[in-house]
Amino acid sequence: MCILPRLDARLACIAQQVPVCELAADIGADHGKLSCWLLLSGRVRRMIVSDISKTSREKARDLFVSYGLMEQVCLTGADGLHALRGRPQTIIIAGMGGNLLQSILLQDVCLDGARLVLSAHTELPLVRDALVERRYQILHETLVLADGRYYRVITAEPGYMTLTAKQRIMGIHVRASAGVSLEAYYRWQMQVAASWRGHRGMAYRAYLKEELNKNG
Repeated sequence: MCILPRLDARLACIAQQVPVCELAADIGADHGKLSCWLLLSGRVRRMIVSDISKTSREKARDLFVSYGLMEQVCLTGADGLHALRGRPQTIIIAGMGGNLLQSILLQDVCLDGARLVLSAHTELPLVRDALVERRYQILHETLVLADGRYYRVITAEPGYMTLTAKQRIMGIHVRASAGVSLEAYYRWQMQVAASWRGHRGMAYRAYLKEELNKNG
């Protein structure tokens, strides 16, 4: 029996948001572990695996070769959504800052109604802005803790969505994964935002206090 690559909590959470499908795309795939897991588990039959880094592509290629998966993979260095071929049912974009993820989402490339699974390290409001502009709605945002850091995994599908000022900053349909406490997350964020100056910092701290009062 083939042993699947080990995924950390963040990648495992992303994998669980990918439905069983014929074709999926992993944009910014880095080492390729997530794509490898999706193929070996049978969740996805074929993968488009993209990364602009030659070093990352070489690591991913070595992994796919070791598992005999190259015939199921289209490995490319194309920029962002320009890597898409065919009609992937799910597009994963993860492991980067929100500014970059937003710029990728806004590339003039048809998504053909694909589900989006997104995970940005920073600037999540920009990701939500891009989803609104692309006429996508957020199904849920899953909070996960991996290697001592919190991450959001945003799952979205085509649909109309409007966000309040609070939802743009704090998220919408937020849920915690197993072993994660929303209260602990908000308290951690309060410490992170303690030194933020100006209106942005004041607004964020006020929203965090509201959520702590709800969960307290």
